[in-house]
Amino acid sequence: MPLQHFVVITGPAGSGKSTLAGALGSWISAKQFMPVGYVNLDPGAEDLPYEPDVNVRKYVKLEEVMRRERLGPNGALIRSAELLLNFMDALFDELSRLKQPYVIVDTPGQMELFLFRDFGLAFTERLKELGHVTGVLVLDPTLSHRPQDLLVLRLLSLVVQLRFGVDVVPVVNKSDLLQGVKQVAEGLLDCSALREQLKTVPGVLGDLSERILSTLEDFRVATRVPVVSAVTGEGLEQLYDILHEIFCACGDLT
Repeated sequence: MPLQHFVVITGPAGSGKSTLAGALGSWISAKQFMPVGYVNLDPGAEDLPYEPDVNVRKYVKLEEVMRRERLGPNGALIRSAELLLNFMDALFDELSRLKQPYVIVDTPGQMELFLFRDFGLAFTERLKELGHVTGVLVLDPTLSHRPQDLLVLRLLSLVVQLRFGVDVVPVVNKSDLLQGVKQVAEGLLDCSALREQLKTVPGVLGDLSERILSTLEDFRVATRVPVVSAVTGEGLEQLYDILHEIFCACGDLT
């Protein structure tokens, strides 16, 4: 059986993860003529822009946890992540039956719920047993008004990579809505230009920022940051090409 490619989409709340998951899957199906599977890991997501083949809400629903345990939304999200650990075997029984060559995994809206809780790490480790796993970090360009903001976005990509031990493709989303999105992507890649901008940051913060950038340069992995729009489809082909290159370089696929 050919190796499956699992694309795990993460990113801050409001960055457009679910919309991008649906748009990327539709693009792959339409342009590459490949069936795509969808996995929803958000216990609070009632309406999705795709039809999930595997849905954690089959096991844990946020609104039921809130009502049953008398918790607010944030507490219920944390409790939901804890409860999902009890259904890991059932969840992976479903995942193991998926036959699509591409499977897109949509993670919870609150990034920290997947990134820093045990469920996210346990899920990703087991997912590696089923196929090749690549992360996609969806970045919101509205979070990058200052030079150090670009550095934070680069660090966030590295944090995801370190936490899960997978290749991570940073993606700048919402190109259809905002001016300057391409400049954000260029700023994430052009270390020389970013260093010059960081020199304008005063005091210890500026020195710290420049030293962090130097360390990141030594361990640079991604060579391209695609600018995409989940609404218009801009950049989806470039994103797919990067994912395909990573997949083909992941080892012996024979």
